[in-house]
Amino acid sequence: MRTSFVSALALALVALAAPSRAEAQILHTTAAADVIAGLEGGGSGYASGVRRTRTMLRAGVEGYVDEQPLHWFGAGLLVELEPRASFGADVRYLLRFRENMVLHAGATAILAPDNLIGATVGYAYRLPLAKGVELNLNPLVNVFFLGGDLPKDTAIWQATLSAGARIGLF
Repeated sequence: MRTSFVSALALALVALAAPSRAEAQILHTTAAADVIAGLEGGGSGYASGVRRTRTMLRAGVEGYVDEQPLHWFGAGLLVELEPRASFGADVRYLLRFRENMVLHAGATAILAPDNLIGATVGYAYRLPLAKGVELNLNPLVNVFFLGGDLPKDTAIWQATLSAGARIGLF
């Protein structure tokens, strides 16, 4: 009987000392929309020289967990416009090192009708407009070094400027 009482008392003390509930990490997400244009070069033959890039639209999401508010991850769908449409995607790691300044690096690809695969790096300035809403101004550089649409023995570079908005979802 005494063993039962001690066991019950020990169980009650453990229950009181244990946290009342476990809290999971919270994922904060943001919708992203940008228009991108700039200059490109590095091709050969008919594509040699510096020329204007196709205008591109990017729609994506970015997010972080509440325990790491400086470290974000993002993914986007890309649509190149004029003179013909192309479709692609990108993934990014973003470091929000100041309230309104972000560095990012990742991979980018144009997937159809032809393919180009490369890397992207950039810097973004985010101007807050209201709670959860920011304007985004972002110079970035893309270098495409793989793909069926790549001229032989060369890489294509792009120096672009992106402008858009970020809207917090939850």
